[in-house]
Amino acid sequence: MRRLFAAVLVFTALMAMVSSALAEEPAKYNFASVQGAKEIGINPGGEGVGNMYFYNIDGNRITHVTLEVTQAPAEWQVEIQPPLTETQVEVNGQVVSVTENIYVEPSEASSEEFNNVPEDMVCIPVSQRGYALAKETQINVRVPDSEAIGTIGEVIVSATAQWLGQGGAATFSQNRDFTFTVEVVAEAAEFQETILDKNSMAATKWLPWIAGAVFAVLLALVTLHLRKRRV
Repeated sequence: MRRLFAAVLVFTALMAMVSSALAEEPAKYNFASVQGAKEIGINPGGEGVGNMYFYNIDGNRITHVTLEVTQAPAEWQVEIQPPLTETQVEVNGQVVSVTENIYVEPSEASSEEFNNVPEDMVCIPVSQRGYALAKETQINVRVPDSEAIGTIGEVIVSATAQWLGQGGAATFSQNRDFTFTVEVVAEAAEFQETILDKNSMAATKWLPWIAGAVFAVLLALVTLHLRKRRV
């Protein structure tokens, strides 16, 4: 019994040492991102979407991200999705509230695409790293009906990442801008496309020859009829 009790004590001490070592691991802050298409075409009175993706494969702290539109044409409407919200975070037993658009937890890169992707995340390719799980954010840009075709405007979104310290307050932050070039374009004309089978193609190919033959026969009949009347 004493040996068992001693073994439990040793195991508990080892676990405490491991937990302490993990807690003392130096903080690694990661603010990794990928921007979707930088150029957006929108019809007058229409709406377009721009995408930004944030992932965290090199950090060991949760990255809290806030987004703000810092530049856009005056009459244009620009909304960010998801919007700002209050997130409850527990830091060393203390609950704090963080205002943010998204938070990105540490994850691992994969050499292959992820099969099971969480509902609030997407799988994106990362150069020379394979694939990563990322949080997707969007800007929805609406152009007024009166905007002239050919008008070009810039929409800039500023992203701020912050990381919480021991007391729950932000101890470090980093900023990054995403620039989207938006052009007002004419609405595309109606487009129709039809697959023709071989029989239809054959009929279409010989149609001019058939029409020519019919015309020649009609012309010969008319000529013959006129000759008979003269006789």
